[in-house]
Amino acid sequence: MASGFLRDFVQIIGIADPSEFPVIGEDTRYTQFSVLERLEIPEVKPDVEQINTLLIEAEVTSTRNIFTPVGVKVVVEGILRQKVIYTALVEEQSVHSAHFEHPFCTFIDIPLNVPAGQTVPAYLASLGLSINDILASDVNILIEDVEISLLDPRTVSKCVILFVYADLNPDLFPLTCDCSFSAAGLTADITAPVLGDVTATLDVGICPNCDANASFIDLTLSALGVDLLTVAVGSELITDITCSADNTTLTVLAEGVDAGVLGADLNLSLTVDTTADTATLVLSSGAVPILTVPIVGLLGNTITDCP
Repeated sequence: MASGFLRDFVQIIGIADPSEFPVIGEDTRYTQFSVLERLEIPEVKPDVEQINTLLIEAEVTSTRNIFTPVGVKVVVEGILRQKVIYTALVEEQSVHSAHFEHPFCTFIDIPLNVPAGQTVPAYLASLGLSINDILASDVNILIEDVEISLLDPRTVSKCVILFVYADLNPDLFPLTCDCSFSAAGLTADITAPVLGDVTATLDVGICPNCDANASFIDLTLSALGVDLLTVAVGSELITDITCSADNTTLTVLAEGVDAGVLGADLNLSLTVDTTADTATLVLSSGAVPILTVPIVGLLGNTITDCP
């Protein structure tokens, strides 16, 4: 939680610092909403002259998953806890505080690519999932912004902007094959970090026999006939397979790749362009490329259509 900042002479503590923001990935779903309140100072408290500090926190208290005609929703219930510290409208200008709690309810919408004629429960069952298998993480919440003002000596107006998010089970989005590409023994001479001058050999099977689960990418770096490093990527690491409409280009993305001395938990992208007769493999850490393998010559291999 941030240490707070001043807005209109009010210190606000509880707004998330940008460093706390999540990295939104392909499997992350979120919603944003506001909570508008009019807080009445309790009768036992004196009138307000000046609001000094607002301390605020948000907590998710429960979640439940429900079916919709086009997918599922995660219903999120929670509570805002807040303390208003103020200077009283009395001669001695004493400092007081008032505590407030406000419940909220929202939802995260998760549409699914359900085949025509199939219900959402049946589609989940076909993936080996149930309604309780939707999420891969807890539902999290952060406070993006707060606006607070004094309407009169006994009424405080407040608006809170909230961000709720969760990661989905990747099994909700199985790999599909619109095309297929296989090649063995594609080579390029490159300079690799740590290893120096090497020969890169690429063996690829993307949707062999139009089976996404049989996909693989194997990269071997060798020098003087000795294998120095092998990077093996199976279908469990592949997150996306995209084919152009005319089947001249193919792009494959993978995550969590172990590349030995080059690094672990890397991202991989492979782009095949049959028009240019090239294949380019890139290993990266976040957005920073670690290794690029540009291959010229696909040895006559082509991208074929999957029915």
